[in-house]
Amino acid sequence: MKRFYERVISHPVVITVIFVLLTVFFALCKPLIPVNYDMNNYLPDDSRSTVSLDVMEQEFDGGIPNARVMLHDVTIPQALDYKDKIAAVGGVDDVMWLDDSCDITQPIETMDADTVETYYKDGNALLTVTIAEEKNLSAVNEIRDIIGVENSMTGSAVSTAVATESTVSEISVITIIAVIFVIIVLLLTTNSWIEPVVIMAGLGVSLMINAGSNIIFGEISFVTNAAGMILQLAVSLDYSVFLLHRFE
Repeated sequence: MKRFYERVISHPVVITVIFVLLTVFFALCKPLIPVNYDMNNYLPDDSRSTVSLDVMEQEFDGGIPNARVMLHDVTIPQALDYKDKIAAVGGVDDVMWLDDSCDITQPIETMDADTVETYYKDGNALLTVTIAEEKNLSAVNEIRDIIGVENSMTGSAVSTAVATESTVSEISVITIIAVIFVIIVLLLTTNSWIEPVVIMAGLGVSLMINAGSNIIFGEISFVTNAAGMILQLAVSLDYSVFLLHRFE
């Protein structure tokens, strides 16, 4: 081991150039890595949820419904108007409501009560929506604008959109706080002002290489995207300080 690191430190220019090139390359790769916000994709292939989803995909011609929209205090014509607007949203593959199961030109009292109450009860309409995964975030936000704050929506597509928005907005804040905290710790525990700079530069290079190298997996989970770099920063910090003092 001693011979190995002696050879490494005897070629500082070569090592520096190699790591600079790696850092630049993987920094360019990082934006190209898709982030998977669907936790269903990480279930075991033989789990009941996965098997059920596979069966539904085989049985249904279209996609699996992944959102429900509740319209409060609306008439049937108003509900149909909302349905048409939601169906016109980009990324919405299908919208199902009462008119897909019954002839709504007939008086509602003549329809099957159980069927009617599945979609329309006490003036409230429940629409079932199928949203394409690749258009999830934009479609959910556009549907929210259509139905307004007085109405509501739920489902896996909505949960995924919320997770996407919160992760993107919060990860930058978390990173800034973590970096500031690390710099404060380094300033209190190191012997000179240049040591925190050296340590943070080394950690920054390793974080970028690690983040960009995820491209070999094709995609990463939003959990990894949110917490991976912060965790690596935390677990690597004490080791970096140890090495710096070890070779002083």
